[in-house]
Amino acid sequence: MSRKREFLPCKKISRKIGHAAADFSMIRSGDKIMVGLSGGKDSMLLLTSLYALMHKSPVSFALEAVTLDPTDGTDLSGLAAFTESLGVRHSIVKYPVFKILNGAASSSTCSLCANIRRGILASAAKDAGCVSLALGHHRDDAVETVFLNLLFAGRFRCFRPNMLMSRTGIRVIRPLIYLPEEDIRTEAARLALPVVDFGCRHAPGSKRAFVKSVIASLAGEAENLSENVLHALKNFRHEDTWGCASYEEDGYDID
Repeated sequence: MSRKREFLPCKKISRKIGHAAADFSMIRSGDKIMVGLSGGKDSMLLLTSLYALMHKSPVSFALEAVTLDPTDGTDLSGLAAFTESLGVRHSIVKYPVFKILNGAASSSTCSLCANIRRGILASAAKDAGCVSLALGHHRDDAVETVFLNLLFAGRFRCFRPNMLMSRTGIRVIRPLIYLPEEDIRTEAARLALPVVDFGCRHAPGSKRAFVKSVIASLAGEAENLSENVLHALKNFRHEDTWGCASYEEDGYDID
């Protein structure tokens, strides 16, 4: 068995990624896609899955990968060997993200980090002649983002699975959006992907960590919580909000 064959994702993973790509028109014929390869389980499975899809999809597209090194000291030889085994061109951008975050307010570190990373990766994609940047956000990330906006910003809002960045003209796509984090963790372990952990000292006490705990506690009573949040995101109706004047009966009551 060849090395490339060892990294073939299971049918369940491939099917959900294919559905997400189709539902949100993520991949078009002739696209050159830059994968944001952080080295974590999410991005590693993302690259592996898109590589497999590239070789069996009727839609022709190409892949590259870029890693943002926020520490300028982490051993990335495992990532280099992995991308080389797939025959995927891989570049590394060094940027002192963690040093910048050390001087930021604790309440804004996660959003600031995300914005910095996305901007750098999008610029790298544009410089490489790519039209899209693929990021490893999954279903749990989306649900957590909804709760973060509800609890701390008073808005029902989430990132989009397919979004155009106006500054760079790069489309950001998120093919893992239908996958629960646990499925990704299990599959990454099964494939023995060479995961790299940069670590973040801000993560344990972040608002996202708090929201994770809130969702975990709610999930015990609301079994389909994550599925329902995704359903709401895909079927949001303006008439359900107070911003729409309506005199019709609600049609339901909540005890």
